[in-house]
Order: sequence, then C-alpha cells, then structure tokens
Amino acid sequence: MILFAAAIMMAFGASAQMSLVKDLAKKAGTGNPQAYAEVLQAIEPAFTNPESAGDVLTWYTAGKAAFGLFDEMYKVKLLGQAVDDNMMNECLNAAYQFYMTALPLDSVPEVDKNGNPKLNKDGSKKIKAKYSKEIIGALTSHMGDIANAGNIYLQNSDWENAADAFGNFADIASSDFAIKNGVAAADSTIAQVRFFQAYSQYQVKQFEEAYNNFTIARNLGYTQDNVVEFQTSALANLVQSMIDSNEYDKANNFIANALKGDPNNGILHDIKGFIVELKDGVDAALPLYRKAVEVDPNYADAQLNVGRCLYLQAQKIIDDNPNATNKELVPKLKPIYDEAIPYLRKAMELNPDDTKAKSVLDDILYKFEIMGVK
Repeated sequence: MILFAAAIMMAFGASAQMSLVKDLAKKAGTGNPQAYAEVLQAIEPAFTNPESAGDVLTWYTAGKAAFGLFDEMYKVKLLGQAVDDNMMNECLNAAYQFYMTALPLDSVPEVDKNGNPKLNKDGSKKIKAKYSKEIIGALTSHMGDIANAGNIYLQNSDWENAADAFGNFADIASSDFAIKNGVAAADSTIAQVRFFQAYSQYQVKQFEEAYNNFTIARNLGYTQDNVVEFQTSALANLVQSMIDSNEYDKANNFIANALKGDPNNGILHDIKGFIVELKDGVDAALPLYRKAVEVDPNYADAQLNVGRCLYLQAQKIIDDNPNATNKELVPKLKPIYDEAIPYLRKAMELNPDDTKAKSVLDDILYKFEIMGVK
C-alpha cells in the first residue's frame, strides 16, 4: 500500500508539473514582459521532473519566455533607457540553452479530432515537429545578439560567459538548420569566433577546450592574433597537466589522436617526443624529434631537441667511459657532435632569443677544443 501510494503521488506530481507547464505556455504567449519573468521563475521545477523534463513544451516555453524578455529589454535599450545588460545577456544565453534542448525533443504525435493518435500505413504513430520552425527562426534571428554578448563579455574579461556566447553563436551559425535556411556564417567568421571562444577558454585554463577550438579556427583558415602560439601553448599546458599527474599514457594518447587529424604538425611530433623522453629516455625520443624537424624544418624547438638529444647521447658515452683518453673518445664523439651542430645552429637562427641552443653548442665547441679537434 505504501509503494502504491508513492506511485500515485509521483504520477500526480508529474501530472501537476505538466499542467503547470501548459498554463505557463499560455502565459508566455501573451507577449507581456512581466509574464515572461513570471514564467521563467515558475517553470524551474519542471526542468527536473522526469515527465516534464522530457517534454518539448517545457523547454519551448522557457525559451520563448527568455527570448521574449530579452527582446523587450532590447527595445527599451534602443529607446535610450537604462537596462541591465547582464540580465539581458543572461536571458539570451538561457534562451539558447532552452531552445537547443527543445529541438531534439520536438516530436509530437499527430491526433485526430477525437484526440486519438494518427497512424502511418505500417501502424506506427504519425509524428510531426510542432515548434522547430519557430525555434530555429528565433535562434538564427538572434545570432548577431549572441555574438554581441560575447564581445561584451570579452571586453569585461568575463571569460567563461564569453566562451559560452561565442560557442553558442558558432554552433548556430554552422548548424545544419542555418545552412538549410541560407543563414549560415562564412567559414572566415566562424574561424574568428572560434578563436575568441578558445582565447576565452585559455584565460580560465580550459586548455583542452581551448586547444580544440584554436585547432578549428586554424583549420578554417584563421592565421591572425598569434593563433599558432596560443594553440601550442594550450596544448603544452594540457600535456603538462597530464604529466604532472603522472598520466603519461593519457598525454601520449591525446597527442596520438591529435596527430591522426594533423599528421604534418611538427609541434605535435615534438611534444610527443617530450612525453616519450620523460618516460623512456633520450634514445626513444630522438626519432620523434627528428620527425618533427622533417615535417616542420622551421620549428626551432624541434631543431634544438634533436641537437640536444644527440649531445646527451655523446655525454652518456663520456660518462660511461670515465677512464678513456681524449684520443679514444674522439672517434666516438665527433660524428655525434658533427651531426648535432647543424641542428643547434638552425635553432639559433630560427629563435635568436633562446639561449639553450647556444649553450649546448658552446659546450660542444669547448669539448672539441680540449680534445684537439679542429
């Protein structure tokens, strides 16, 4: 009896929530600004109720109220009156979330005049999209507003909200429904917005998300604002965080996956070499650094790392033979040093401000001097 009563209460609760949602849907359709605010406040319990949370009407109603409240505030602002910009943008972001949740739920059974479901020839229920056209229209018509919100957040260094707004714009502007309706943004616009999204994520140390969006921006042709340097730094920080947690396999797998989509990226090969060097040593890392130089001869760090690893291989020979004379060491060391020198000089040429390559090269030349090598 207790279980039965509990089931009855749950059913009543779900029924009550859907009844509430239907009443709020009518209120959201009045076009009254106060009504919009009341809808947004009253509908929150329906977001977590199992039945109402799975019903498109819940999210459609919330989205309609949020967009409606934004539009009303925007009208007031156009008239030169003061409005709460933060509240406006919060309404805009909430409206996006509500409508994007509603879209995949918008599959409503068709019914006849008696309320019975209509059936297809195979006996299945006929399904139609009831709200999608209006939802898509609202989302696409507010793309400019969402981008503007991102710019405002960016200027105020509100990084998390900026990232959300720029991401929302890019998701809408590159969506299938935007393409179908002829309102999709150009790749150059999407690229710039993804860069700003990534830049905002970078500021709050969301390095994986930042790296992914910097990569999207570059793949779409974005070359401005030091995008390569930011992408590299985001990746380096991400990998370093994994290494700091002793997650070498995770770091290696991340780089391996990145290389599948970008096999000619010297930076990725170089960072993979760094991971392998920490775990397995210089000999295992050297081929990866060589690969980095092969695919990107102008990447200074890779040139340095090849030269440095060769230098360390030579140093190991010295350490392993403490009693060897210079005459005995020269035939073993000179070929390795001769190979390392061009890489170190190239690294210095590419990055004159980096003193590491010069330090290693100077030590090689000093060893040549004391060994009598010309």
